[in-house]
Amino acid sequence: MIKVIWILASTLLLAACAQTLPVRSPITMDSNIAMSDNLRLYSIAHYALRNDILVDEKAIAGSGEITFRARSPMTILELDFDGLYTIDGVSDAEGELVYTRDEAKIVVTLRNEVAAGATDTVTIAYHGQPREAERAPWDGGFVWDKSASGKPWIATALQGEGCDLWWPCKDHPDGEPASMDLYFTVPSDLTAASNGVLVDVSDEGDGRSTFHWRTSVPTNTYGIALNIGPYVLIEDTYTATNGTEIPVKFWALEENEEKARDFFDREFALNIAFFERMVGPYPWGQEKLALVETPHYGMEHQTIVAYGANFARMTYGFDYILHHELAHEWFGNVMTHKSSSDLWLHEGFATFMQPEFTRQRLGDAAYQAISYRTFLSIESCNPIAPRDYMSLGELYFSDEGGNGPGGDIYGKGSWVLRSLGYVIGEDSLWRSIRRLVYDTTEPAMLKAPIETRFRSTDDFMNIASDESGTDLAWFFEVYARRGPLPVMTVTELDGNVVLEWQVVDELDFPMPLPVRINGEMSRVEFSANRATLHNVSKADILIDPDMAILRKTDAVPTCEERRAEPEESPR
Repeated sequence: MIKVIWILASTLLLAACAQTLPVRSPITMDSNIAMSDNLRLYSIAHYALRNDILVDEKAIAGSGEITFRARSPMTILELDFDGLYTIDGVSDAEGELVYTRDEAKIVVTLRNEVAAGATDTVTIAYHGQPREAERAPWDGGFVWDKSASGKPWIATALQGEGCDLWWPCKDHPDGEPASMDLYFTVPSDLTAASNGVLVDVSDEGDGRSTFHWRTSVPTNTYGIALNIGPYVLIEDTYTATNGTEIPVKFWALEENEEKARDFFDREFALNIAFFERMVGPYPWGQEKLALVETPHYGMEHQTIVAYGANFARMTYGFDYILHHELAHEWFGNVMTHKSSSDLWLHEGFATFMQPEFTRQRLGDAAYQAISYRTFLSIESCNPIAPRDYMSLGELYFSDEGGNGPGGDIYGKGSWVLRSLGYVIGEDSLWRSIRRLVYDTTEPAMLKAPIETRFRSTDDFMNIASDESGTDLAWFFEVYARRGPLPVMTVTELDGNVVLEWQVVDELDFPMPLPVRINGEMSRVEFSANRATLHNVSKADILIDPDMAILRKTDAVPTCEERRAEPEESPR
């Protein structure tokens, strides 16, 4: 069947290239847009994706098989799908189906009504040239590159734009498939590495091989990945805290084998041990934990983390790209945001882990240095967890006129957690983090596979409030739901020093503050946003000497000043 599709696609592709390309829809080019009523009608039970990779044409041909479960009675199936592709047919087990499509959607008329709770399967055959990423991973699509040896080196990166750039899917966090089979036919001198477990490699007899991968756990659709290249496989096993013998693997370019082996031995187990110690067991040890060398910087593809930072030993003695993308196996993949408006639960938490990793390896000075570097990047123009629903494109748009937090989901998110640790204590913070991820504060012996959980900012607020025994609504209102940072004013009055929090919209903000008074550290509590230090002067005090509390300082520009600065390279 794959050979037939390949021959057909090669013929049709030439004709398609002469056609005018359809207008690119914002629905296609922006992931996690609010679901239509039709998308809400079902969940995804299984995808089976079959792709013949036409390397010379930078094209793919094959089919996507969608098995869905109806939440309510259904007579049509609506899917997101890029209009760049040509549809070769839509069918179910009994034959062809009627469908309509535009530049962003395909709507299939089902043969019979599907009752609530029942499943049905639709297969869509298609071919075409997928969108080519201009600057992956910040810009989504396929990457068609060559290794130093001149062989094809191909990867996908789809977080911002979504799975509909690749196959007909439900492009929303609610569209996570419960399982997935992936079949990739590639030239036989190349390897196709993907999610889950390699089931089989079959020789097509014509200089091509088909790799069959299967993942049996729910997976973010942007976490599904195709990686093709002249790879060498480096592998070992890692014993997890729960006793699982995890297959750990690294598909590295042949010409980089020596560097890759050194990197694998130096970094991989050390990082896994840190996350298991601080958070809990790796969720999918029954499948694998793998890296693959990619022609882009990196991405948190589930069980097959993309890595393209060239094995660098970076400023703080470790590879922060590896560390950050690996963190997303916990913060992003097993714990997934309910909506993209809660994306800081992925990025802020992953960023927060790096100073802690630095402290455990290099000590407090390095911990403070990497934390301060992150602090200086904070913009605080817009909330990191907006109450209004935002697509990913809207979320990352923090320029003037935009309402998204942009990069603050990383840096500010990390500092929100740092400040929360001071307010409720480190033990309560880490219990809250573990409970957010695993729904228990004692996850060490949970067995793989570990259940995926969809979480929101309010979920974390409620968990942290429960673990600390205090209502933290005020904390999350100021730090997560509002943009500007609180400002501390210090005034001398009648032989005393008055400290006062200036907060957006004059919100209540009883944030305690560490203050050094005549050489002694004190935790100063506030009432009505004010506190008085008696019989001292400004010269006698130093506010928050370790920067435990996130607040506006003279080192950080205002939002308006930040926007006026020259644009820097993306993080």
